[in-house]
Amino acid sequence: MRRAGGRLAPAIAGAVLLLAAAPASAAEAAQGPDWWLLVWQAVNVAILAAILVRYVRHPLRDFLIQRSRSVRERIETAERELRDARGEVESLRARLEGLEEEALALQRSAAELAEVERERGLERARAAAERLREEAARVADQEIERARETLREEVSSLATALARELLRDGLSEEDDRRLVREYIERVGQSS
Repeated sequence: MRRAGGRLAPAIAGAVLLLAAAPASAAEAAQGPDWWLLVWQAVNVAILAAILVRYVRHPLRDFLIQRSRSVRERIETAERELRDARGEVESLRARLEGLEEEALALQRSAAELAEVERERGLERARAAAERLREEAARVADQEIERARETLREEVSSLATALARELLRDGLSEEDDRRLVREYIERVGQSS
């Protein structure tokens, strides 16, 4: 995702420059409704949308798919461990049945030991499964929050760009000329 952001910044800067240059040059040449200005703005918006779709959609989708797989694998591991623990309990039960022929004292001792082991095994399995579920839920919540934060940042950037465009549309022709003149002076001073 960071690599896509590194490639995305120059593309967005170019799109913003196109958006800024088109109204200024079109405003000087237009006297009525300027259809070329609308065409340039539509092209600029299409370029910006294409850039966003190109560099943001796939990394975000891939990240979410990978995260989902990881969580699914952890859950499957927890289920396997629970099955193993149940198998262990079943083997302990089988061992208990084989001990029935021994003396009554040994039977009682073995039964108590097997019950304690079964409870411990089940308790360990339950605890491990619960820890894994909690960890998976916590990680999933963190990843969802990260994805939300990323989306918030992207929405904020888009809102800023839209606000700039709306401000630019609301300026008069004289304001456009003045801003272009100031921009040219600043560029001339900085180079």
